[in-house]
Amino acid sequence: MRRISTIAIVSIASLACSAQADEPLLLGEVEILHHETQPMVVDLCFALSADATAAARVRDDPGVLSARLEPLDDGRDCVRLRGLAPGLDHEVELTLTAATQPGEELHTLEFTTLAPLPGYIESFTVDAPDPSAVDGDYRLFDLSTLLSDEPLGVFAVDAQGVTRWHLGHAPQSVGLSALWTGLSLRETGELLLVRDDAALIVDELGVEQLRIEAAALGVPGFHHDILELPSGNLVALSFSFRDIDYGPEGVLPVAGDLIVEFTPAGEVVWLWDSFDHLEVNRRVEDFWGSFVIVNPETGVEHHDWTHANGLVYEPSRDELLVSLRHQDWILALDHATGQIRWRLGPEGDFGLSAGTWFWHQHSPQWQPDGSLLLYDNGIGAPELPVEEARSRVVRYELDTASMSAAQVWQDDAAPFLSTVAGDADRSSGGHVLALDSLIALDPLDPFGGAYMRIRELDPARSPMAAWTLTGPVGGFAYRAVPIDRLVGAPRE
Repeated sequence: MRRISTIAIVSIASLACSAQADEPLLLGEVEILHHETQPMVVDLCFALSADATAAARVRDDPGVLSARLEPLDDGRDCVRLRGLAPGLDHEVELTLTAATQPGEELHTLEFTTLAPLPGYIESFTVDAPDPSAVDGDYRLFDLSTLLSDEPLGVFAVDAQGVTRWHLGHAPQSVGLSALWTGLSLRETGELLLVRDDAALIVDELGVEQLRIEAAALGVPGFHHDILELPSGNLVALSFSFRDIDYGPEGVLPVAGDLIVEFTPAGEVVWLWDSFDHLEVNRRVEDFWGSFVIVNPETGVEHHDWTHANGLVYEPSRDELLVSLRHQDWILALDHATGQIRWRLGPEGDFGLSAGTWFWHQHSPQWQPDGSLLLYDNGIGAPELPVEEARSRVVRYELDTASMSAAQVWQDDAAPFLSTVAGDADRSSGGHVLALDSLIALDPLDPFGGAYMRIRELDPARSPMAAWTLTGPVGGFAYRAVPIDRLVGAPRE
């Protein structure tokens, strides 16, 4: 829905300043279009003389961006303003020029943006010791309130920590499925994500352009991650449930992971089931821990055996990486056959020639030089007390000919523990954006005073942290990614 307010040309012209063109370039009235589903975006629509062009600038906020939209059916031009603060008064300069006339025509428009969406936070605390060392990316992340069923939403902030885009509304579900997960920005400017057991493509106005329910595909929910293949198909994580006979322990209900590929029309074209490819007797301590998965069809709690949390696709090899937290492994899968090409991690297929392995990892990402970046939560290592566990961002070089792995870099943060979640991504400027989520102030009380932070790391600096955003106490985030444009802007 949108609300339209019209400003008469006469009132605008009375505020004009600077040189005027010989003939009026603005014809008729200016319409200001407010979008009720996204108050941080406003459109200005107007009719211009044949050879005129327009540019818009918000006087009180240089961080607001403007972009020309496709003309309306009636031929009027439109300019979109992105990144406006909601619920505030704004002054906009509309500058018109024409190649056939000297000077310019300047009009000033005043309007008030609509009230913010639920969960909106105006800005976040940011520490940037040297602002010149920070790259120009925005940071896109989800934010939820710990142990609450009312997630705050999805935020895109600038380098100053100011929110430039926010999406927030109550979930349709409760628990983990209510979280916004698997965030990525599509080439065309929409968001791809998973929420409420549905795969979603959402545009910048918060309008769903695609919604595919897991139930419609015949799979028991979605979780953690989703990606888009070059073919346009989507690949998401789901669950698989089986009863496994563990001999003396009896028959136990076990939850594994299911990877499902489906078309935008909702047709399943490929499935990968962890029970068909992994040894069910390989179990880590978390198998008996507090993580349980409930089968939505039976209501039975299942042991969380694999706990997949990340997907990566490499088109040159038609290869999927899947991160399995409760195996401490990253698997490389042949997309065509589903066979496991290799297992990276302790007791896997690679020998480690330098550094140490990762534990309960998240967010693998291939780097331009062929190395693998990931977030190492550092918990779950055998014989390591939780109070000595440490989290980090780390990078490995892999030699698949000799099946050798070597740690070649890690971040230099002071010791900390990110108990669950975490993310690591390369920024457009070559830095690393790291999300540390649920940092426990007391390792023996992992939820007491926990908070999240996002760090931009410059490997050439010491210390590496060039920029740090600190979230609210009790805040939880699953993913934080650098984006080189605001939501809604297509890649040029």
